[in-house]
Formats: sequence, structure tokens, C-alpha cells
Amino acid sequence: MKKTDLVHLIKKRTEEQNEQLLIFCRDLLRIKSYTFEEETAVKRVIEEMEKLNYDNAYIDEFGNAIGVIGNGPDVILFDGHIDTVHEGDISKWNVDPFGAEVKNGNLYGLGASDMKVPGAVMVYAAAIMKELHLDQGKTIVVSFSVMEEDMDGVALDNILTYSGYKPRAVVICEATDLRLCHGHGGRSMFRVTMPGIPTHCSRPEDGVNAVYEMQEIIGRVAKLSDGLLAQERKNGTIALSKIESASASLNAVPYSCSIYLDRRTTSHLTPRLQFEEMDRLVAGTNATWEVVDIQHKTWSGYEAVMHSVLPAFDLEEDHELVAAAKEAYRELFDEEVENFRFKGTTNGVSSAGKHKIPTIVFGAGVENMCHEANEYCPLEHLEKACAFYVKLVANL
Repeated sequence: MKKTDLVHLIKKRTEEQNEQLLIFCRDLLRIKSYTFEEETAVKRVIEEMEKLNYDNAYIDEFGNAIGVIGNGPDVILFDGHIDTVHEGDISKWNVDPFGAEVKNGNLYGLGASDMKVPGAVMVYAAAIMKELHLDQGKTIVVSFSVMEEDMDGVALDNILTYSGYKPRAVVICEATDLRLCHGHGGRSMFRVTMPGIPTHCSRPEDGVNAVYEMQEIIGRVAKLSDGLLAQERKNGTIALSKIESASASLNAVPYSCSIYLDRRTTSHLTPRLQFEEMDRLVAGTNATWEVVDIQHKTWSGYEAVMHSVLPAFDLEEDHELVAAAKEAYRELFDEEVENFRFKGTTNGVSSAGKHKIPTIVFGAGVENMCHEANEYCPLEHLEKACAFYVKLVANL
């Protein structure tokens, strides 16, 4: 088939399926699926995959919704997360966060951009790939994964480690405003703890206030942050995100103080370099530091752990996956795709950072709407992103 004929056919099928896709998007938006509470939404995804005649659709032990099309040796995986943050201050919303309202050319709701709607698009795109026989020699794996908001990459890591599928390419379908991302920063979380000596507040001179002692560390963190910002993010950023103390009572001097540091990293900042930086931050004090490990059970009861050193990744501009993505966009829309780089992280910290699988990020939805009141996704993004995924697979 000629490329022009295939492009026409892809556009035709995505247009024809768009009404059903929108219904599916609205169904997902009406289901609450906060992190660790995704069961109902996951089951709804499986229902849709079965309706769309996936070759296999199942829920793995981790609680992820997995759909499979084809059985060829060339594995391509599409990933999106089904969980959302909470809606926050409801007074800030002008629409019902779970109303899935359509108005002014947009679809509104919690998860409209982050990222139930972008994920729903990949579900339909894979079904169209099957209809057009683009799965020949390939296996298309669609993972609608869980708990990304609190534990980046852990669910996808479980899929890549235990599913038996070994993708040669991964597409993370996070909202990118239909821009192409082939690299983003990493994130590490550290806890610094300063000890003190407890005493009654009527006798502060008999003890050591751990909060006061922590001021030295806080000053060092602020100085490091200023220096990193002056380098225009070439070496990432650091921010103090939380402070807590422990004392026997409100009238006792704190015997311990802890701060949490969110370290955004670039690909050259290895764990060893980060750990050396932490050693310098606490040098000459009584403070100690550790990597924060987050533990939680998935909705299915699986005990998950995130070791909070999440690597950055960069995929070369001339890599075949990037080239195929650019060509797909050009062929479909007769223009060049815009490149950009996430300031935050995605499940790509697992696929690209840990497993070293070539990974790109591309999706429907507005990046800056993530975790915002009145979250929305432009309706025009649905067809475009869907067609892009189909053509990308055709090009690979």
C-alpha cells in the first residue's frame, strides 16, 4: 500500500472511531481512580479492550490493565497511567471534576490531560492497528498502569520485568500538547535527619534543639539551589519540600528534625554524584541522609516499593524511533512536530532510565493542565494523537 493511501486510511478510521473513543474517555473521567484506588477504572479498560477485539486483555498481579495485539517478535509498548491525584480545592473548579463535560471544544474532568484521556487514545489506536493489519510481525502491548502519581515508573518496571514482553520501543502517552519528547530529567528524594537532645521547654539550655541545628543544612540547600538555578538547569534543581520534627510534647525541645529534598537531575548526574553531593551537604554536622523508599500496596494487594532515585534519559535526535515519530507526524499533518523536554518525570524513568529501552513521550492533552483545577483536553487532540500512534507503528 502506498504511504499516501495508508495515511488516508488511518485518518478515515480514526475519524470513524472518534465518537466511540470520546464515549470511552467520558466513562473513564466519571470513575474516581485516585492512586492506589484504580480497580473500577482498570476493569473498565479491560472491558473496552475486549469490546475492541484485542487478542488478549488481562489484569496482572500488580493491578495494571494489559492489552495485547499481535504475536510477532517485534514488541512495541504503549504506556499510560490510569490513576489521578485528588481534585484538591473543589471551589477552584468551575465544572464537576467527574462530570466529563464537553464544551468550547474541550473535554473537562480530573484526568482529562493527566492522563485518562491520553491513555484512552492509545487503547483505540492499537485496535485500529489491528484492523489495518499493522501488527504483522509485531506485538503491540498497551499498559494502562497504576499508581504513577505517587510511585513513578514502579508499575511499568513490574511489567517490563515480569510480563515476558521485551519491547524494542516504548511510547509514553502522557500529555505533551502533541509535541515530541525524547528525553526528560530524573528525580531523587532524600531525607536528611538531624538529632537533638530533648529537654523541657522551661530549660532549653539543657538540651539541643534539632530544628535550630537543621538551619545550617537548610542554608546549604538554599545556596545549592541558587547555584543550580544560575546554571539554567544544566545540572538540575533542588528544593526542600517538607520539614518535620519529633518531640515528647509541645512543651519539649525537639529531639529530631528531618527535611525532605527533591533533587531533579540530568542524565549525567549518576547516583554516585548525587550521593557525593549529599555527603557535602551534611559534612561537619551531626546530620545523616538517606534515600526515601516509598512503600504501598497496590489496589490488587501487591506490595510495591519505590527507591526514590529515578534516572533521567536522553534519546538521540537521530535514533530510529525519533526519526519514525517525526516522519509519522510529517506525513499525517504536513508539518514538523515540535520538540520539547519535560521538566517533570514520567514512567520513562523505568523504560528508558532503568531498562535502557528507546523511549519517546507523546500524547493528547495539555501539559500545563496536569494537577490543575478545570483540567481539560482539547477534543481535536483525540484524533490526531490516535492517528499518530497508528502511523508510528506503521513506520517502525
